[in-house]
Formats: sequence, structure tokens, C-alpha cells
Amino acid sequence: MKFKKVIVPSLIIATLLILTGCSTKKSANFEPISKTDFLMDTVVTIKIYDKNDEKIMDKVFDRLKEIENRMSATIDSSDVNRVNQEAGINPVEVHDDVYYVIKTAKYYAEISKGAYDPTIGPLVELWNIKGDEKERDLIPSDKEIKEKKALVDYKKLEILEDNKVFLKEKGMKINLGGIVKGYAADEVKRILIENEVNSAIIDLGGNIYALGEKTDGSQWKIGIQNPFEFTGNYLGILEVKDKTIVTSGDYERYFEHNGKRYHHIIDVKTGYPTDNEVTGVSIVSDKSIDGDALSTTLFVLGVDEGMKLVNSLNGVEAIFISKDKIIHIPSKLDNNFKLKEGNSNFNIKEY
Repeated sequence: MKFKKVIVPSLIIATLLILTGCSTKKSANFEPISKTDFLMDTVVTIKIYDKNDEKIMDKVFDRLKEIENRMSATIDSSDVNRVNQEAGINPVEVHDDVYYVIKTAKYYAEISKGAYDPTIGPLVELWNIKGDEKERDLIPSDKEIKEKKALVDYKKLEILEDNKVFLKEKGMKINLGGIVKGYAADEVKRILIENEVNSAIIDLGGNIYALGEKTDGSQWKIGIQNPFEFTGNYLGILEVKDKTIVTSGDYERYFEHNGKRYHHIIDVKTGYPTDNEVTGVSIVSDKSIDGDALSTTLFVLGVDEGMKLVNSLNGVEAIFISKDKIIHIPSKLDNNFKLKEGNSNFNIKEY
């Protein structure tokens, strides 16, 4: 599990592909093909509906393994780990794709004023929140949190020329868990398109990319997880094509201590898991790398500040689910979203 210590496995199966919505008329000469593997500390599934060439799948999964090997903070030889090891000592030259992802991560740190911060590694390691742990006897002390917080500062992450990256203080650590699956989904999409695939579902642990449309020409139906129920119980259906849907929520990777839930989405300003009115955020965008970073960012910012940020960006929409069971949805998506029958205790509020 090479991405075990990530801040946000951004979706952690927080969106559910409604499989019954994919039973479409098959293309003339093709049966859908599917492949599943465990990468980046999550279950990855790729389904291609208009080609049955297994060589395409090989290309996809080879690329995913390459991305993991370069960007995992827990693989000794990865570029990210080399940057962390040289923190406060020397700049490190990284591969083009690592440089791009780190540069994009810093961009989102800047526009969010640190709500998203790729240098959150020390806090992530301190909390070490896993998906298979439900209770703890102890949590980090205020002193420990203060010490780790001092090592988190995106302004001390330098993006230099010649693909070099430098952390200015010893002990600082980059963690790309809140963005790398989005980049990986975009890369899968690129490979599929280059191989003339026009109808596919890319699912990286719930980071969904709905490529093209279904083989009958209709849109894909994606279920948005109900944050108040077990995984697999969807809140409503979002119909999309050629879009990515990425969700961050407080209901999957968490533990309880003295009756209080501590989830995996950490607010770097406090050093503790985020505690606001939000229980889930879903981002609909063209690029999954944007959706991955923004789902974390907007969860931390909350509804009002999150809306301000997303409304300042082009080609990005956000659905906020608050703890008082209000679904805040942009008017552009209202016609594409249908609340599941029986969820009448939720209220939809357009913005």
C-alpha cells in the first residue's frame, strides 16, 4: 500500500458508478472489457465499452504503476521521496510529470491560500489515518501537532528551473495524495483517446472519469455517495459525459476517540481534521487533477468560501453536502442531478 499516508485519497469510493445505467446496446463488434488492480493504496478499475484490445489495458496499468513509483512518498526511490530526503539541503531534479504535478499542487495552494497544501506530509504522517481503523485510544498531542504544523508551508516549496524542486527546511515533506489520483485519471484518459477509445469509465478509488458517452449515445449515470449511510448507498444521480467527478468526504477514512470522529481531511491551519459544516464535496470538471485538488480544498474552506473560489474558476462546478442535509448545487448542474427516491429529508439549494 504505497500511498497509505496520504491526506486525502480524494474520493475513497465516495462516488458510485450506477452499473445498471451502463447496460447499453453494445457496439457492433465489441464486448466491454474491464481490468482491476490495487494501486496508489486504492482499487483501480478501468472499463472500456467500445474496444476489446487488452493491449490498451496493459498500457494504462503500466502508466499507473509508473506514476505511483515516481510520486509515492513511501517508495524510497520515488522522486517525491528524494525531494523529502533532501529537504533543507539540496534541490532535486525530478521527472517531467512529477514536476508538473508539484507545480499544479503549489498553484492550488496559492489560490486557496493554503487550504490545500502539498507540504502537509508531516501532519499526514503524524495522524496516519487509515481506512481499516475505527477506534483509537490516543490522538496526537497539541505539542506534537504544533511541531508538525511548523513544517507545513507551501511558500517554502520552491519550483526551480530545470525540473528542480526544493523544500527549504529540514523535516518538510511533500505528499501528493490529494492530487495524484486526479493526474493519473487524466493520463488514463489520454492513453485511451490515443488508442481510439471513445466510451469508458475510469475509476481510481472512486475518482471517476466518464469518457465520452455510453454506447447507445446517452450520458453516464454516476451516483453521488450519501455521506450519512454506508458506502454504496447513493444520494442522487448525476448524468454526465466527458467529465470527471471527484468527491472528498468525512465518512470513509476515519477513526473515533472518546466518542468523537477524526477523519482524514486535515486543516493545516489547526493541524486537526477539518471541522466545519461540510460532510462531502463533489467536483465536476474537465480535468481530474483539478477536481482532485479542489475537492480537498473546498471541503476545508467550507460552503461559503468554497463557493467563492469555485465560482472564480472556469469549467469547474461543485456540489456541497452539508451536515444539516442541504445539497448546495450550481444551477448549471440542476437539470443533470436527480435526488434518489426516498431521500426526501435532503433539501436542494441552488447557487
